[in-house]
Amino acid sequence: TVPMELGMMTNIQRLDLSNNRLNVSMLHLGTSSSFNYLNFSHNDLTSFPFSQDWTNLEVLDLNKNQIYQEVSVGLDSLSSMKDLLISNNFIYGTIPNTIRSLARLERLHIDNNNLFGTIPDDILSLVRLRELKLSYNRQERQCFNDYSECGLDIEDYRGDDLCCSDKKNNKKAICSDKGGVEIEGSNFFCLTSALRGTIPAGFGNTPYMKVLEMSNNLLTGNIPPEIGEIGRAH
Repeated sequence: TVPMELGMMTNIQRLDLSNNRLNVSMLHLGTSSSFNYLNFSHNDLTSFPFSQDWTNLEVLDLNKNQIYQEVSVGLDSLSSMKDLLISNNFIYGTIPNTIRSLARLERLHIDNNNLFGTIPDDILSLVRLRELKLSYNRQERQCFNDYSECGLDIEDYRGDDLCCSDKKNNKKAICSDKGGVEIEGSNFFCLTSALRGTIPAGFGNTPYMKVLEMSNNLLTGNIPPEIGEIGRAH
């Protein structure tokens, strides 16, 4: 485990604990405001608290862990963030409109997770964005015979986001917005969790974009002509 004292060392700016077997919360690191670089990639963390004290944090790398939490938790507190790398986890939920508060963001990697819903226009208000990776946010379609598997009675469902026990992984859930809920009978229904809807227009606001990845989702509609205005995407 990472000792509590590490969070009390107020002079540490760069902390790299990647490629280990860490599996406990890093909550005690949230007391230090000196960090500008944190790398916990390639570990076994199941959750990660985003501290409001990390006012100087510019790089956070959590790639390839086991993090299972909602994507919106604590993001709006990371106002100095330039690189947010949280790919290859079990992060779920919809991309929040508060993503626009990360105005200094240059690299946003949230591919290979369990995101669902639409891609908000706010993500393209990040004018410094150079890399945006949203690929592989799609789970296999699962069907259920009873709303009780989702903690609901049938009369309680009103078209909101729905989370049900994942039959392939009992410790996780499969979640979707109403666009991924298919009701096929009085109790029988199926969930398909994925990023869906149209590709947002507004890429003309991201002149520095070089990497844009949105494959293996359920995006529909036309490719917006604004993508041609980027000129440097590859």
